[in-house]
Amino acid sequence: MRELLALRLAEFDAQPFALSMTAKLDAPPYAVFAELADPSLWFPTMRRSVWKTGATSGVDAEREVDVIGFGRFRERMLAWDASERVAFTMIGSTSPLFVQLGEDFQIESDSRIRWRLVGRPTVLGRALVPALRPIVRAMFRRALDNLEKRAAAYPQQRPHRGEAS
Repeated sequence: MRELLALRLAEFDAQPFALSMTAKLDAPPYAVFAELADPSLWFPTMRRSVWKTGATSGVDAEREVDVIGFGRFRERMLAWDASERVAFTMIGSTSPLFVQLGEDFQIESDSRIRWRLVGRPTVLGRALVPALRPIVRAMFRRALDNLEKRAAAYPQQRPHRGEAS
């Protein structure tokens, strides 16, 4: 696996490659957020997702994912805000397509999710971006459908002790 240049959240908007999608999910934000911890359960081409640090969530925690057709990626969490946001930068990859890459999932209170994939492609990546855009969009449409189904199956969140039912 080769090293990738880490992105900071402040750099996401300045990346030459950006792809985004928004969807309204019929599932509560806490359930959508919980599912983001293991994308291998809902992302259609992901074979596995394994936490590689002692922490299995939170800022600076790292996981490795294996995506069929795209390779393995080592991710470092940049944002981990309960029921609101998960963002990460890729710090390693077997893919020759990018030198920098990051993803950002933002969940709004009405369960609208905003997803962004940003990065700086390699020369090969720049040549393939036009063909990759519709493929990645279709993958994420299906992924968001799967994410919604899994999150909608969560039990309703119970009130904390002392709160009205």
